[in-house]
Amino acid sequence: MIPLFTIAFLLPLLLSLLLTPLVIKFAYKIGATDSPAERKVHTSVMPRIGGMAVILSVAGAILTLYMLYSEYLPNLFDGSYTTLIVILCFAILFVLGFRDDLKPLSPEVKFGVQFVLAAVIYFAGFKISNITNPLDTGVLEIGIFDLPITILWIVGITNAFNLIDGLDGLAAGVAVIACISIFIITSLSGQIWAAIFSLIIAGALVGFLRYNFNPAKIFLGDSGSLFIGFALALLSIQSTAKISTGFAVLLPILVLALPITDTLVSMTRRLIGSFLNRDPEMPSRSILRRLHGMFTPDKLHIHHRLLSLGLSHRSTVLVLYMVSMFFAFSAFLFTQIDTVQRSVTIAFVLGVILILFIKKLRYYEIAIFNNGLMMPFYEKWILKQSQWVSFADILFIAISYSLSYTMVYLVNPVTDELQMSFGLTLLFVLPLQLITLWATGLYRLKMDQLGIANVLHIIASIGSAVGLTGILFLLMEFLTLIETVQFLIFDFYFLLTLLFGYRIAYQALSFWFNRDKRTGKNILIYGAGEYGSLILQNILNSNKNDLKVIGFLDDDPAMEGKLISGYPILGGHWILSKTHRSHKIDSIYLCDEDIRSENLKRLRNIACEKKIALKKLNITLNEIENTDLEGVSIQIESKDAVSSL
Repeated sequence: MIPLFTIAFLLPLLLSLLLTPLVIKFAYKIGATDSPAERKVHTSVMPRIGGMAVILSVAGAILTLYMLYSEYLPNLFDGSYTTLIVILCFAILFVLGFRDDLKPLSPEVKFGVQFVLAAVIYFAGFKISNITNPLDTGVLEIGIFDLPITILWIVGITNAFNLIDGLDGLAAGVAVIACISIFIITSLSGQIWAAIFSLIIAGALVGFLRYNFNPAKIFLGDSGSLFIGFALALLSIQSTAKISTGFAVLLPILVLALPITDTLVSMTRRLIGSFLNRDPEMPSRSILRRLHGMFTPDKLHIHHRLLSLGLSHRSTVLVLYMVSMFFAFSAFLFTQIDTVQRSVTIAFVLGVILILFIKKLRYYEIAIFNNGLMMPFYEKWILKQSQWVSFADILFIAISYSLSYTMVYLVNPVTDELQMSFGLTLLFVLPLQLITLWATGLYRLKMDQLGIANVLHIIASIGSAVGLTGILFLLMEFLTLIETVQFLIFDFYFLLTLLFGYRIAYQALSFWFNRDKRTGKNILIYGAGEYGSLILQNILNSNKNDLKVIGFLDDDPAMEGKLISGYPILGGHWILSKTHRSHKIDSIYLCDEDIRSENLKRLRNIACEKKIALKKLNITLNEIENTDLEGVSIQIESKDAVSSL
């Protein structure tokens, strides 16, 4: 087998090395070139039908291997229905990609052809008919859903490689890693033809990378990326056919993790981004137009984000190679695991790593807790319509009661008679706790301005509701004394978590939005004392301003590095120049009455040099005359923020 595998890799590699220069000349001759554009990273005209060299190398290698080792490829050229269908689909897909390389086709045409070809492949026998049960050794039949799942998988993977083909050598290199991974998995499971085919594609791509890696002399083009994606989609379906591990369903996902992730992230951020533009002068977009926008090309793919973070072209590609190899190794690791506990643990760790990787890319659109997407929902349906708050509390009371009852049952198994009283006791508890929350003034609190006093009020209201529930349980003898105490502890914890979390959510969303919003004037607050905190809260409580607080300045060395409401104290006035270079500061709010004159002079000189506006916070006590009102009005004023307390 070793000679066969060696030839299967080296032969297409050599063919690709020989054919690619010829394809480059042919591309220039017929005008199959790609010109620089805003969405592209290359700066000169490049040939773009590299897929022709790859496909010819693969075809030549398969023909040669069939003549030399026909016993390992018995059904390849026997005229069978499946073989002819697969060859025809690859031919049509190559023509589609080649035509698009010559003159771009509309997305509707390309997707339409791909869906038809995927359906044909399904009826030819390549289908995802079941998935392995991760909690058992058997399989889960997906029945009538096998057709749409198979089509979506094939079309999705085909286009995923098309999407990541944005940097020199990226798509080809990632495909090589995927092919080698599939080769290892299929060869170990005895699927020789799939192993050979994946090795042939890997060899052809390695030879092509000689001309495609940065600085590239030719691009893969749609003729190549569509072919590679389609081939890997079919190979990934076959690669798990004889894998017995409970998490075999994850193997193709891990092998193709990078293109899958880039595709899903791109579609998600485009869809969510269409809801973030709240300009009243802009016409609202229909759902169909928003869905269509998910497929609109842009320059915000994963590789583009890495470039924007400062990585070079070549470094970005190498980093993504390492990411692909990491997940490919994880796929191989799953084939060696035979316990559910280890599989679940590794799958969880991989999921966390993937989330952290995406978070590092700083996609504003998919940071739904930071981009303000959820705030209009709270403002319209929660803050202005109190009945929804009461309805949510009813639901939370029922959930908390159910969880508490379950926990008590797990700690102290109860009798059958008590288990049957669950519904009856809930009918007592639900109105009792809801009325108690109302009677203690919980629904008079403003949810968009929760201070310490309000937090204590919420805790007291929940404590009263739970306490009366305990009295009811003891009087009605629903539970024993020890079980009642256990129930009250659980119920207080769950109810506090749900009710308080629901009420604090708006302020949390507002804080994250103001902290991470992309537009607005960058300001620094000088003085990390009481007045500095007041102006910060004033800015945070208003979502309508155009101010973005970067942090605090304070000349006290002991304060440096500390946080005030999540905002850092960066240091003294001497840090201003460095901070301005990284954040382009527009204004500084002076909130320290005790600032030393020499420090103020230095600060003013730096601000003048950097063209930063200095604004001083004034707090005045104005006497109210000719009224019957008692007390004073404290007014905090600045050009950009006004707050009356």
